[in-house]
Amino acid sequence: MRSILTSILLAMALLMGAASPALAQHNHALEADADFDDFLNTIDALPTPEVLERFPDAEARLLEVATDAEATVYRRWRATSMLSNFNSPEVRRALITLTTAADDDLRGMALLVLGAGYLEGGDAEVLATIEARLGDEDASVRADAVRALAYGHGPRVTERLEIIAAGDDARMAKIATRALAKQIQKTQ
Repeated sequence: MRSILTSILLAMALLMGAASPALAQHNHALEADADFDDFLNTIDALPTPEVLERFPDAEARLLEVATDAEATVYRRWRATSMLSNFNSPEVRRALITLTTAADDDLRGMALLVLGAGYLEGGDAEVLATIEARLGDEDASVRADAVRALAYGHGPRVTERLEIIAAGDDARMAKIATRALAKQIQKTQ
């Protein structure tokens, strides 16, 4: 009896919601927020232009999550990775700041997105930011800094990669050597 009554009340609430434009509009906004949160939390979802079109404020929302010190590291990492879909001064600034975050995974992701999105144009501040992380206390962040450098071009980047390739850190040397080989392939 109780479950029948609960079902009837639920059905009435749904019907009343559908009949009320103000309530329906409120539910739509909540639904959009829930969809965005689901999208952000889904491990295997890669943002496509079609998906991002569903969220016209995606850049602002991703920036908010990426820079929110109260958010979980996973959500911040995920939002940071999705910022690779945007190229704006605000994203650039946030990524530069995130390269000094307390969490090593977040620093590494910020470096990769920064290198991929902003280093190719020869941005001196971006290059200096990436170079600063080559001395990071965490080995994985140092490796991500080398990977980020690999997105760049020009004599300064090549020289830096050559120094790393000849260095004592075998992991970083291997990454730098691969990056240099790719640069050579691109010029042939």
